[in-house]
Amino acid sequence: MELRHLRYFLAVADLKNFTRAAEQSFVAQSALSQQVSRLEKELGTRLFVRTSHSVELTAAGELLLPHARRIVADAARAQADMRSHLGLEKGRLSLGLIQTSVSPIDIVRPIGRFHTAHPEIEISIVNQPSSEMVDGVVHGLLDVAVVGASPDELPDGLEARLLATDPLVAVIDAESSRKRVGPLTLKQALKHGPLINFAPGTGIRRHVDEALKRSGIEPSSAFEMSQVIDMVRFAAVGLGVAIVPHALTLHATAEAADIEGDYCVFELRDQLAVHPVSVVFDPSRISAAGRRFLDFLDGFDDKSNR
Repeated sequence: MELRHLRYFLAVADLKNFTRAAEQSFVAQSALSQQVSRLEKELGTRLFVRTSHSVELTAAGELLLPHARRIVADAARAQADMRSHLGLEKGRLSLGLIQTSVSPIDIVRPIGRFHTAHPEIEISIVNQPSSEMVDGVVHGLLDVAVVGASPDELPDGLEARLLATDPLVAVIDAESSRKRVGPLTLKQALKHGPLINFAPGTGIRRHVDEALKRSGIEPSSAFEMSQVIDMVRFAAVGLGVAIVPHALTLHATAEAADIEGDYCVFELRDQLAVHPVSVVFDPSRISAAGRRFLDFLDGFDDKSNR
């Protein structure tokens, strides 16, 4: 099984078109089709179902896809590390980050210190739901990811270090909650309106849903959002109750001029209702740049303790 065959396979799988895959791979379509056919012959099964209008993966192709991504990513990382070792290039760090506004740690500061110490290392940063970034670490697309999850929630084979925990709080419009005194149970908080929740797939959404279940409340949301500041805006005008990390309310206070309506923030009685933040990596494949970056996370600035 040759590496170039897997690269061609991935190009077709991603683009679902042999012509565009050949253009992206800078080869003739006939040559690409021939190499994919050789891969299919070597594996003893068809990888694609071809019609006049589309190209789809077979069940065997779906099975091969994550392995191919991992192999190609590992090969690219090995080449980069060897070139760095030989002085031919200075390295690259692929980093995944949760939204900095909802993180109880100041992740930007260690990134700045890392860049100052290693200006020759190219840094590529993605912001995705925690589940997608963990998957990126698993498949070798990310060196390191800072995610909204605790170490015991992560897949086997990965290592993680808990950086901080941030308590979840309830954001309720001021008019509705003016006679309330906290802390509140979730049932008490949701008497003031329907739940405004995070979009599925985010680490915070999972922790909010778990808190609801502990309170005997079936998780359901009137609104699901990916932009945290919008959740506070909706709560402030009385459209519902937002359950968010405390760090977010600090961010919202800084943005208060843009929020129509007043709101109050209440602690929750559930001591387990927290938003953990961890750094996760695969020790068997993390790059040299990734290992260097981990050193800069020691002694991070915990915003929740300010």
